[in-house]
Amino acid sequence: MKLIAIDYGRRRIGCALCSEEGAAVRGLPTIDRKKDPAFFSTIVNLIEREKPDRLILGLPLDGNDAETVMSKEVRTFAGKLAQRTGLPVCFVDESFTSIQAARIVQHRNKKERRDKGTVDRIAACLILDQYIRENGCA
Repeated sequence: MKLIAIDYGRRRIGCALCSEEGAAVRGLPTIDRKKDPAFFSTIVNLIEREKPDRLILGLPLDGNDAETVMSKEVRTFAGKLAQRTGLPVCFVDESFTSIQAARIVQHRNKKERRDKGTVDRIAACLILDQYIRENGCA
């Protein structure tokens, strides 16, 4: 099953893709909402180009696994994507993925460490990896 994961943020949106076998996860270009006011169309175009079977979105929950203002925003965004693409959407608790991604980036070269888009792309990869592990897609 081919999947696209999205790490939704108010400034940047990280994206990742896995192969149909679920064996390889790779980051896609991060979308900077400030630099790309048509970010929604950019994401839809990416989805149409890659033709995934399903979309996976990171859902930010609080420490008690309760909805937050941001998780409601993610659900609204996911609903618009589902309506526009006709694809099913699944959610994964994204707690701590940005922290994990930042730790991974620490070990990269100086230029990548300063690129916040790299952190968002890696966070999307972690969200996708978690979905694959939890759902036996690999």
